[in-house]
Amino acid sequence: MNGKEITLMAMEPEKPPRIPVGLITGGEWYVNQAGKTFAEIKSDPDALAKVFTDGYRKTGQDFIWTGAGILNYPIHFLGCPVEDDSSDSPKLLGTVIKSLDELESLDIQMLTKNPLMQGMIQYHRLVADEIGKECLIMTTQWGPFTVAARILGVEAMMMAAMENPEKLQELIQFSSDLCWAITEPVLDHPDIPCMNLSEPVASCDVISPDLFRRFVKPVLIALLEKAKAKGKYTSLHICGNSTPLLSDILDIEPTCFSIEAKVNLKTAKEILGGRVCVLGNVSPTGNLLSGTPEDVIREGKECLKAWGDDPGYMLTVGCDFPKTVPLENVMALMSLKEME
Repeated sequence: MNGKEITLMAMEPEKPPRIPVGLITGGEWYVNQAGKTFAEIKSDPDALAKVFTDGYRKTGQDFIWTGAGILNYPIHFLGCPVEDDSSDSPKLLGTVIKSLDELESLDIQMLTKNPLMQGMIQYHRLVADEIGKECLIMTTQWGPFTVAARILGVEAMMMAAMENPEKLQELIQFSSDLCWAITEPVLDHPDIPCMNLSEPVASCDVISPDLFRRFVKPVLIALLEKAKAKGKYTSLHICGNSTPLLSDILDIEPTCFSIEAKVNLKTAKEILGGRVCVLGNVSPTGNLLSGTPEDVIREGKECLKAWGDDPGYMLTVGCDFPKTVPLENVMALMSLKEME
């Protein structure tokens, strides 16, 4: 069985012949490995796709997140300046709007008709054409709450939650529509079977569980349902300590939930096991960054031991990892495919 087939079994969840091992996120790592900058490749779908397919060929992971590293570009195409002249993930230099009074100025067509955005949609398809039958591809975008925070700013979002919640919900709905406008044409490709949404701003390190349940949870349910209606799998990543949200994840019902190292894997299994496939949770800034390959292998084995023999688990990093992570440490993680 190839990596895609093994990963699909884990997502069902059925017991695969081995645990799938892969890399979530990692866009700037792939770009750095290629010796490129984002500015150099953002307008060339073939070059962008080559960075990711070459990264896959180098590491041999079972699953990959296409779109990692370029998640801020849709916000840029709405009008926010961006800094992208290195292999660091493109950095937004401000916000799109200053207040919710400007909400009506937002236009999704500014995004969907942008030639660079169309090229980035095409890039996902090119990756799928090249490796989509052997590696499971999850197309990834910021989730609606994080998109809204990028458009307005986190501080203004928090104030709006108290002072103007109805208008804030309009912005979040716009952001959900934006996410779908980008993702739906990508999911039309038969070898892109899964949509991932990453919600760092929805972390319990940023907002309370009550705010999550009011502003984030309903729109995630609705957006994931759209992907499911197309016959696709769904994945959700929330940064930080998402332990207080694990019961909510059962209500949201993604196929997969990606957790950080702050979340105890045994606790995640107790709550989600058998119902939601769990991804995680090797620390992206611990042994992977500064340890030895032996340290990485040991940490990976600890994750495997914590999960045990039950199905519904994929071994991966807990969140995005620095571009300076040594290749030999990435390969040490990948070597766990043979050591189980």
